[in-house]
Amino acid sequence: MGYRTLRIYALYKTIKVFEIFETLAQKKAFMVGVVTKVNKYAEQDFALERVAFAFNGSWCVNVYQGMNPDLDYAVMLPPEASGENPMRIWGNASSFMVNALSKDREEAVAFLRWLTRRDQQAYLAQRTSNLPANKECLREISPVLAQFADDRDLTTHPNLWEVSEFPLVTETLERGIQSIIIGEKTPEEVAAETQKVKERELSKRRR
Repeated sequence: MGYRTLRIYALYKTIKVFEIFETLAQKKAFMVGVVTKVNKYAEQDFALERVAFAFNGSWCVNVYQGMNPDLDYAVMLPPEASGENPMRIWGNASSFMVNALSKDREEAVAFLRWLTRRDQQAYLAQRTSNLPANKECLREISPVLAQFADDRDLTTHPNLWEVSEFPLVTETLERGIQSIIIGEKTPEEVAAETQKVKERELSKRRR
């Protein structure tokens, strides 16, 4: 497959993904103001049952608990855009690090070993409604957290990738999706704009 053919194929696949957002917007699946709404207020909309679903991570369990302790909800992955590639969700990249040059290195390592033991992690998960760092205590977490934990094998993060996208390209993609949702641009326009930024960034890298 030549470069031109590959480029056309990539643009086609990108447009197909963008069209999903266009369809959702046309079907009024998004709440009014979804593009500009502050995250805290978006979480309140779901916690107070003003919307049927929300895109959020495991940290929301603690947030929703504080906003509405009686909220009854469950966790699911978004449907696949197509059957060609496996679903991957951004997340699962938190980690502890100790400075090798620190004078308190041994104490820090000892503390982290203590903190990540089963009993400590089970206690923290139950008290904070956050996912534990130790898999041995997964049976002791809430059902909703367990649903998030079940999907951890399907997560990904740029830190795990061999190649990451240029920041300006990512920004163009994200703003473009927002423009599609509010009807400001079409999927084709956003794809063309993104391609233009991509080629410009590649040209800079080659210089």
